[in-house]
Amino acid sequence: MNERRGSAGTVFLVILVIVIVVGILWATGLVRWEDSAKKQKETVVVIDDDSVTASDGDVTVPADEWLALKNEVKQLRQEVNQLKSGSAKSASSKTQTTATPASAQTTKTTTEGSSSASQSANAITLANYNHDWVQSEATVALKNNTDRTITQVTGRMIYYDMSGNMLDYQDFTKSVTIEPGMVKNFSLKGYGHKDHYAYYKSDVIVTNPDRKYKVKFELKSYKTN
Repeated sequence: MNERRGSAGTVFLVILVIVIVVGILWATGLVRWEDSAKKQKETVVVIDDDSVTASDGDVTVPADEWLALKNEVKQLRQEVNQLKSGSAKSASSKTQTTATPASAQTTKTTTEGSSSASQSANAITLANYNHDWVQSEATVALKNNTDRTITQVTGRMIYYDMSGNMLDYQDFTKSVTIEPGMVKNFSLKGYGHKDHYAYYKSDVIVTNPDRKYKVKFELKSYKTN
């Protein structure tokens, strides 16, 4: 009986000591029952693209606030994309607007070129040419291949040696009336008269048989009634 009382007294003393130690620790603020519960409740909320997860940590982020922030970010991204798209469309529209006058100018230039080139190069052709070494003037015969009467011809006469090498040329404008389908002669300065040159089909000087040349006629323009 005395042993049981001794054991009970010892247990009581141990419990009392523990209570006193805990009381002292609690009084000094070293132990807080609320801290443990609070730590268990403190979590960090991590928001993924499609889900919400939580892990232990020191900071708590409410899921609804994070979702609100996420929606704002998405909205800002959409606005930025819309601004980029609008800038691209504006630049494209400006480029097309700038290119339009250039196209119009090109069309205008082509039209004007066609108009100036409406006269055919074969409207007037060389029918005959004669120039001997005695005469300073050559006789030129041109044929009117159009259906209108020609009143003026502007052309170029090009001179070649017998090997086809160009010797010289002269441009001329003659007021001459040539009816449709007809041939008309007129005089034109011959090539190399002072050097005794002659057209290869005409008479050449006996002492200079190599002084021969050929001609080519190029039509520049003409006038009709």
